[in-house]
Amino acid sequence: MRETRTVVITGATSGIGRNMALYFADRGYRVIGTGRDAERIHTLQEELAVFPVPGQVFQVDVRRYQEIRELVSHVESEHGAVHVWINNAGVNRAIGPTWEIDPDAWADDLAINLGGTFHGIRAIVPVMLRQGFGRIINLIGGGTTHAMKFSNAYGTAKTAVARLTENLAEELDELGAQIKVFALNPGLNDSEMTRALRSTPEGQRYFPDMEEWLRNGAADPQDAPACAYKLAEGLADKYHGRILTIYDPITEEGSLEPDLYKLRLNG
Repeated sequence: MRETRTVVITGATSGIGRNMALYFADRGYRVIGTGRDAERIHTLQEELAVFPVPGQVFQVDVRRYQEIRELVSHVESEHGAVHVWINNAGVNRAIGPTWEIDPDAWADDLAINLGGTFHGIRAIVPVMLRQGFGRIINLIGGGTTHAMKFSNAYGTAKTAVARLTENLAEELDELGAQIKVFALNPGLNDSEMTRALRSTPEGQRYFPDMEEWLRNGAADPQDAPACAYKLAEGLADKYHGRILTIYDPITEEGSLEPDLYKLRLNG
């Protein structure tokens, strides 16, 4: 029987993050989740309490580095090693032509999607270096490897996260660190984010086909958690520093082309 592994998931109280939290808990992980909404935190806490290894959910704003740092200190003190860190928290609220976007909305999208990911990395990498191992999974999304008009802040932030992942991987490799980092595209999910695009005036105006896209191509809610779990379990360490999607054949066998699954991928 192996030791209990700990995974921290930011933005775990809804959507893809919640699905991941329950998926990992069901497979024996100790899940530490974060969120901002008190009611949702309470709900997820109750859901995680029924598993053999009960999880915990904390009110954390990923825009604030100190809050992330305090969470990391608490988890390290209470549970020792942090085996997996998933930077999942994200928003897509700055919708419309770039020149019409409210500057505060643009800044907030970048602060959560990109800044929050950096804060997670900044806080957890020193811990993983001390313990000698770990895996980091950064969620990317639409607009990373292709243009996605009217959602420029989100796409810009997620593209930056992909490059951040590549750069971080090379920095870790230079140290000889046994830490693996991945950029994961979870596909199109029927989540709170896409529901907002279907219900808000801006979303309905600039993404009128969202309902049809979801009807014809929505991912299974378990696809992203299952893919993240493979990465967490070390089944795809050869993809270290790479961009992956839920549709990629993630296996331990075979070899990779030098630029395959990187941001500079063509096609």
